[in-house]
Amino acid sequence: MTTDDGRQTMSGYRQRLRTVPLALLILYTAFIALVTLTPQQLDTGPDSFIARLLAFLASHESTAWIDYVTLEKLANVGLFVPFGFLLALQLGPRRWWIAWVAGLVFTCLIEGTQLTLLSPTRFGTVSDLVTNTLGAGLGAALALLVMLIWPPRTEKEPVDYVVR
Repeated sequence: MTTDDGRQTMSGYRQRLRTVPLALLILYTAFIALVTLTPQQLDTGPDSFIARLLAFLASHESTAWIDYVTLEKLANVGLFVPFGFLLALQLGPRRWWIAWVAGLVFTCLIEGTQLTLLSPTRFGTVSDLVTNTLGAGLGAALALLVMLIWPPRTEKEPVDYVVR
């Protein structure tokens, strides 16, 4: 829609389409920071959820190949898919790739912090850098696909009718 002074404004639908992913993106980014930047790793004890999950996976022939390292890599990819997806939705189909770059930058900040400030208890690794960035890229590409398949509907501007 265009205002009287020629500025473009977002319709209610388009504004809601951007507001919801932005709110989720902020919350999810805070969640990633909580999970990755706390001094202690979450759920690492011998009777933890991860230990029970690994035991369960090892007890089945089709999933016995999944060890702690593989599970951690899969989790790192999975952790950043929503980040890339939500950021790409926020940026739109022309700038979706920035979400991938932002995932790389965010991961560099996380891994750098783990390597320097949290070094006694956390470990910054190149593997985490690669898997997190891969996850952000997959999420961004998925968002692009969604935006291309289901473009936002356009609301028609009201038409002034003149009755004579």
